[in-house]
Amino acid sequence: MTSTSHIEPKEAHSQTWDNAPGARGFFSAVQHKNVGMRYMVTAFLLFLVGGVLSLLMRLQLAQSENDFLEPDTYNELFTMHGTTMMFLFAVPFLEGLASYLLPLMIGSRDLPFPRYNAFNYWCYLLGGIILYSSYIFAMVPDAGWFAYVPLSGPEFSDKAMDFWLFGLTLAEIAAVGAAIEIGVAVLRTRAPGMSLNRMPIFAWTMLAVSFTIIVAFIPLIVASVLLELDRTIGTAFFDTQSGGNPLLWQHLFWIFGHPEVYVMFLPGAAIISHVIPVHARHPLVAYPLVVVALATTAVMSLGLWVHHMYSVGLPSITLSFFTASSMAITLASGLQVFAWLATLWLGRARFTVPMMFAIGFIVTFVAGGITGVMVASVAFDQQVHDTYFVVAHFHYVLIGGMLFPVFAGLHHWWSKFTGKLYSTIAGHVSFWLIFVGFHTTFFPMHLTGLWGMPRRVYTYERELGLDFVNLLSTIGAFVLAAGVLVLTLNFVRSWFWGRPAPQDPWHGDSLEWVADSPAPSENWPAIPVVASRTPGWNPAPDDHPYAEPVREAFEHQPKEFRASPMTTVVSGEPDGAVLMPSPTLWPLVSPVGLAVIAVAMLTQWYPLSFLGILIAVVGLAGWAWRNESEFARNDLSPLAGRFPFEARGSRSIGWWAASSAAIVAVIAVATLAFSALYLQVNAAVWPVGGMVDNTLAFVAVTIALLVAAVATGWGSRRSGDVEWGTVTPGVRTAHLTTAVIALVAGAAALLLVCLVWFGGDIDPSEHAYQSSVWTLLATQSLVTLAALFGTGIAVMGRLRHRRDSRPGMLLRYSSIFWAATVATWLLTWATIDLFPRLVI
Repeated sequence: MTSTSHIEPKEAHSQTWDNAPGARGFFSAVQHKNVGMRYMVTAFLLFLVGGVLSLLMRLQLAQSENDFLEPDTYNELFTMHGTTMMFLFAVPFLEGLASYLLPLMIGSRDLPFPRYNAFNYWCYLLGGIILYSSYIFAMVPDAGWFAYVPLSGPEFSDKAMDFWLFGLTLAEIAAVGAAIEIGVAVLRTRAPGMSLNRMPIFAWTMLAVSFTIIVAFIPLIVASVLLELDRTIGTAFFDTQSGGNPLLWQHLFWIFGHPEVYVMFLPGAAIISHVIPVHARHPLVAYPLVVVALATTAVMSLGLWVHHMYSVGLPSITLSFFTASSMAITLASGLQVFAWLATLWLGRARFTVPMMFAIGFIVTFVAGGITGVMVASVAFDQQVHDTYFVVAHFHYVLIGGMLFPVFAGLHHWWSKFTGKLYSTIAGHVSFWLIFVGFHTTFFPMHLTGLWGMPRRVYTYERELGLDFVNLLSTIGAFVLAAGVLVLTLNFVRSWFWGRPAPQDPWHGDSLEWVADSPAPSENWPAIPVVASRTPGWNPAPDDHPYAEPVREAFEHQPKEFRASPMTTVVSGEPDGAVLMPSPTLWPLVSPVGLAVIAVAMLTQWYPLSFLGILIAVVGLAGWAWRNESEFARNDLSPLAGRFPFEARGSRSIGWWAASSAAIVAVIAVATLAFSALYLQVNAAVWPVGGMVDNTLAFVAVTIALLVAAVATGWGSRRSGDVEWGTVTPGVRTAHLTTAVIALVAGAAALLLVCLVWFGGDIDPSEHAYQSSVWTLLATQSLVTLAALFGTGIAVMGRLRHRRDSRPGMLLRYSSIFWAATVATWLLTWATIDLFPRLVI
């Protein structure tokens, strides 16, 4: 019999991880399974909406010269369908799937920044609401999901595009934030013993995808801001008459857009790499080569954006380079296909519903890959670029490469999500309807494209003789929709009325199948130890070197607060612990403030934007206060004497957060600098010598920012070797003194930047150069404000904490961002003053 003394710690530990009941618990939940499920449900509902929009378009195209839809209505449906599927469904759903699954796969109790994860979801949801509220005001975006200028500019597009820009920007902020969350989780919160060569393929993939999102999605955010500035205050980034260039939008958009294809494909391929081994009952063949292939694909995807711009008049040598790159990347994808086929060949395949969707994926994606090689050729692409051949290829790659794997994954992990079983008969019916309906819809489009049917046009001439083929595509679309409906109803019925599922119905190989189905709030009451690449099939022995210390520190512990182990990046050796924040409403406040700012801009009631700024700042301040309160009130001495919560450098989870924020800031400013230099090189007329000529102020800003970075860095070292909970005389004074020095120096730098910004007679509407100067100085001001805010948090932490270690860490995080602020300023200075002098 189990004693009461043994039960009580377990109950106390579980209660610590439970959410509060009722509405407050719903809005304050930050645990990864709650947030991940919300991502997936929201994205799937938007997927259904986007599917309905596509059916309306197919009805219009079912016959030639049809008047079912007006041209403007068709353009609106086309824009909202593409925007929904590309921005509001695909990436958010995959990030939600990763948010839910990754901690279970890698043996963690939660993602490293749970409140940030919740913040990202609310940004995504509010962005979607803003976009679809355009229907309420009869201002639906109609310039296409790619929003090419000048069609999306102030001359040809009304207020509807502002809904698109604000909604999209919030959603992309969420995507970048989720990428940071996922990347840090994979690198630092894996189960003890899970070295890099033992990570599941899905974890490897999401790490690569996180890197790709951070590098590629920020340019889209920057592009959206530049276009909104053109539309609202009259900047000239895309105005050819004032030194701008519409092709800048295409470059920035496709720097994001082509990697996004692989951001969708790589997680889909990773799902297949989990489904096939389990349902073929054989480990994945060529695991190391698959890892190399997906990493290669992620890196190469960042250099292929001109693949979408063959017809805009770029130099032939440029096109040749991108043609070679576009064809070379198919080799990495092909390697993964051969690994799956070899696994099927060597295993004993079970034709379950997940396996059927996996096989359907392979067939469909290979077909899309073949046409991808075709359109990688400049000569061929220029012939079919604006035809339905590209529409067919696009959907074969995206639906084949993402949707089929998602459906395979949903059926594969459904019992893990819900603890329920679905109807296998309905599952097979839905597969065949989706598979047949998809190919009936999109394969004929290859033919209509080759026969001359233009894309993005609401109708076509009867003389083309395409009525039968288009009618066939429309019938196929409704068959596909019927399959999705059967799949949806099957899942809904199962969720509410399905039979209970066993813990591991598939006999899975990865770690998530070791946990209960569904997993408890804390995922792992006892943290697992990993000793192989397939821990579900080959668990670690009880005498594993990590087993006893991890059990002593984390089994049903700690009871008063949420915590999970940290492990080293390469070997997965346990070397610390991370405090997991508890539920709170603060992550919801700042997204609401951002949404209020967007509403103020949309309604042109600009005083409301100050309220939005106030809400956002209060939300961030309250969030920081709550964080430090939890660090102050809990006993964060090292667990079992060997797993510290507060350690120097990269052993601290906050170091990774600060470094990620610094990287984002540098990439954003670098993108603006690239944009300005691109315009300078391609503009017919550019100011000679540089309009901003204030070398003394620029040098002073540099010195002030360096002082802030050095001061916070030196101050943080004053407590670097102090044990937890101790107080050293003079350290408190040193922390406060260096923080005040940084605040004064940073404030001086901000004042000088603002003096140049507002006192330099800069008219952003006059010329693209002045637009670039104005925007770079504004961005530098925001970056400096963020650094000041970080130092303010360090001061608050110093006043809140009696011990020295935590305030020292906060100063270290602040110094990292100050270093990034120095880098962004040097980029800004070089772009607005030094480079124009050299080039002109």
